[in-house]
Amino acid sequence: MQSNWRLQVEKKFESFSYFIIKHRLKTLFLTLLMIFTLASNIPNITFDTSTEGFLYKDDPKILLYNDFRNQFGRDEKIIVAIKTEDIFDKKFLEKLFKLHKEIKDNLPYIKEVDSLQNARKTVGNESALIVEDLFVDGIPTKQEKLNAIKEFAQSNAIYKDLYLNADATFTTIMITTNTYSSLGADNFDPLSEGFEDSSSDVKLEFITANESNELILVLEEILKKYEDDNFKIYNAGSPIVTKNLQSTLMSDMSKFILYVVLTISILLFITFVRVSGIIVPLLVVILTLVATIGSMALLGYPITSMTQILPSLLLAVAIGDSIHILSIFYHKYDETGDKNYSIAYAIGHSGLAVVMTSFTTAASLLSFSISDIAPVASLGIFSALGVTLALILTLVFIPLMLSLTPMKHKSQDSDSFLDSFMIKIANFSINYYKSIIGAAVVIIVVSLVFAIQMRFSHNPLEWFKEDNQVRINTETIDKELRGSITIEVVLDTGKENGVYNPEFLNSIERVTKEIYTYKGENYFIGKIVSINDVLREINMALNENRPEFYTIPQNRELIAQEFLLFENSGSDDLEQIVDSQFSKTRLSIKAPWVDAIEYLDMIDKLTNLLESEFKDKATVGITGILPILATTITKSIESSLESYLIAFVVIAVLMVVLIGNLKLGLLSMIPNLTPIMFGIAFMYVYELPLDMFTILIGAIAIGMVVDDTIHYMHNFKRYYILHNDVDEAIRLTLHSTGRAIFITSIVLSSGFLVFMFASMTNLYNFGLITGVTVIVAMIMNLTLTGALMKLFVKGHASI
Repeated sequence: MQSNWRLQVEKKFESFSYFIIKHRLKTLFLTLLMIFTLASNIPNITFDTSTEGFLYKDDPKILLYNDFRNQFGRDEKIIVAIKTEDIFDKKFLEKLFKLHKEIKDNLPYIKEVDSLQNARKTVGNESALIVEDLFVDGIPTKQEKLNAIKEFAQSNAIYKDLYLNADATFTTIMITTNTYSSLGADNFDPLSEGFEDSSSDVKLEFITANESNELILVLEEILKKYEDDNFKIYNAGSPIVTKNLQSTLMSDMSKFILYVVLTISILLFITFVRVSGIIVPLLVVILTLVATIGSMALLGYPITSMTQILPSLLLAVAIGDSIHILSIFYHKYDETGDKNYSIAYAIGHSGLAVVMTSFTTAASLLSFSISDIAPVASLGIFSALGVTLALILTLVFIPLMLSLTPMKHKSQDSDSFLDSFMIKIANFSINYYKSIIGAAVVIIVVSLVFAIQMRFSHNPLEWFKEDNQVRINTETIDKELRGSITIEVVLDTGKENGVYNPEFLNSIERVTKEIYTYKGENYFIGKIVSINDVLREINMALNENRPEFYTIPQNRELIAQEFLLFENSGSDDLEQIVDSQFSKTRLSIKAPWVDAIEYLDMIDKLTNLLESEFKDKATVGITGILPILATTITKSIESSLESYLIAFVVIAVLMVVLIGNLKLGLLSMIPNLTPIMFGIAFMYVYELPLDMFTILIGAIAIGMVVDDTIHYMHNFKRYYILHNDVDEAIRLTLHSTGRAIFITSIVLSSGFLVFMFASMTNLYNFGLITGVTVIVAMIMNLTLTGALMKLFVKGHASI
């Protein structure tokens, strides 16, 4: 019954191929029209490598972060750190101030530039509070005055690790970009319209990646002119990392596409030794790729640090079905010399298996679409779409192109070396089936032990190699100036002038002291900036600049008066710390850029501390780049586990349904599970992290390697039903499809191993592990699948 059903399906595929051949010109026109319509959108594709781009726009963490930026501006400052022998040397200061001015005058899209030149200096005299720049009168000509400025700067708590390090050999220029795009509200003055709410009709867009990148390119050109042995420059910050991720992504992606195409071309030539055997499958995968990327652009999905693997993934995956069909076609064509019959025979023989493999691969990849990580979901959606497009093109484009391509049939030689080798593998799996199954069990058990000990990681900075300048700069600033990124805490009292409450400010003081004690294996709290820093400054200045008055006043009216005096001094620094109603304020916690996993417990601890301390005083919101990084890896782990489960269950069900036998369907999953477990063991032995990329390998790999299992089982059932002999069915299966399994696996593995040429370690690891996993999967499919059939298939009733 099952045999008749399969024969009927094969006949349908043969009829379909004859229909395509008959209407090949019309079909070609319609196919190319569809592809070119989608591909025409490619020029509109965008890129997004930002930290916040990992989460959906409506994610609560992103909404909170956007509220913060709308209120206080961007927290992602660009830090230019300069190393010298003594930052208070006159010649150095002259050069520093010249650089400050050039940056301020020439950089586009910036809000402000801060350095020692305009660092806030708050002092008082008998009649007034004076808030001025540290070098308000320029660089003093007399050394005594310069020494006095140096002494003031080094004793100022706010300057420490912000403008200079402890031994005054590092100083910074900090660049704050516009919050909004140049096309948005930065050019809009609501006061000019008379009312602040008049801006409600203006669409506020945050500064774009292109604007930020343009700014950084101008900055880099400026910095080149100033650097020398005594003016060593390190530039860092989240915008710098994001920009370099994007430029590396664009460079690597084009390089990978070229490498994969060249690798596939070489392997196809070795396999088929025919021009049509290279051109036809390459056309299928290239058309698949341009149509998929065009679909992304059409629907507004950007290329991200995750979806950059999509082109190489599709090029490698989509070629497999072509190889299976062409292998059958060329063999039959050389045997009969009848091209159209050979096309129909190949499509009939492999069509069902091709559809089955495409379904399982697409189902596995589509499991990522439920991910809470936006780029991972995007990868799942469009990789599944690409596999579907590849299926359509394989079944439609290959028959019509083969029918249009002139070719000569070759006389059939005796079995090739590869065919003979496949028979030896078949005999090996028959004769040593118990040992093969035992080895697989050992791999699975050992890998499970290793899996429990695997460490998770999410640190985009470590995607850069150790000698990369972006990584060196960031790590240097983290070390010398104690951090380059922040956790931002928003405290909302819910009351106008609620910040004036001494108890509220005392709570800030207490939590600040507690937070400074937080320390991990690689992280520390470098600096905390709050409204208390400003208030202590004011209070000391109004009390004859005496250090003992560097405290928080305990009188609400006095606090209000001191802030009023500060605002009347002309300084606008409070705008960056507190809202206009003095109802909410921010706490900026500076820390080094290390693995986000290390910050998970710290952020939980921080949340509990703040919510306990401000329980009846204010609502607490924790945001910033660090919390977003931490949220990303947490959601990535949770979503990936769900994707693994869904992929495994869906594929197992499909295998049972498509093979038509519960026992064989479940058994067929073992050769696919074993290489995944081997990949885990490989990662553990070589101490490779389980990060945003490597955590995807299992679900991606199982969707790909199951293809060979389907082809194996499809043919095994055919030959077993025909001969009622397990050994003979195994031999005939490997003789007929073993060669294609070997070639497709080599092509697939090579397509991923090219990632080892990547500029970034995350892609190197991804390519290495996936490539190794595919090779192991090939070995398992060629040996373990047959061994399992030998052990469990007993008579027709079992199949």
